[in-house]
Amino acid sequence: MKTKVLLVSVLLVTLILTFGCASKVNVEEVRSYADPMTENLLVAMNESNYANFSKDLDSRMKKAIPESSFPNLISQINGKIGKYVTGSKEFQKAFMTKQYINVVYKAQFTEEPEGVTVRVVFVKVNDEMKVTGLWFDSPKLRKK
Repeated sequence: MKTKVLLVSVLLVTLILTFGCASKVNVEEVRSYADPMTENLLVAMNESNYANFSKDLDSRMKKAIPESSFPNLISQINGKIGKYVTGSKEFQKAFMTKQYINVVYKAQFTEEPEGVTVRVVFVKVNDEMKVTGLWFDSPKLRKK
């Protein structure tokens, strides 16, 4: 009985330490690259400027959003939530999943009064941080 209690206690402590520490990120360090890169992505979308939009993307993202499909992405976003209000993004949180750093912002767009959640995912490629994921969420985007 004492062995079982001790074993369960050790397992619980191990799980807490493993999961409690695994997702910690240095928020200041993450924001030092994430804030300007995210602002650049959003402003480049406003300007329909693929060169600026893609400059921080990793190769997977460039394949997922090639220049030929960029206008379609812009029209889907602008058509539902309008344009990004430059400088309006507010940092919400940053967390790690596997080798990816997820950064979540709340941003204002001209046609979405509720605000838009913008999640940008970063990965280290050759000692440089690159964007490997980009998601938008808002009430208007969830409507069909």
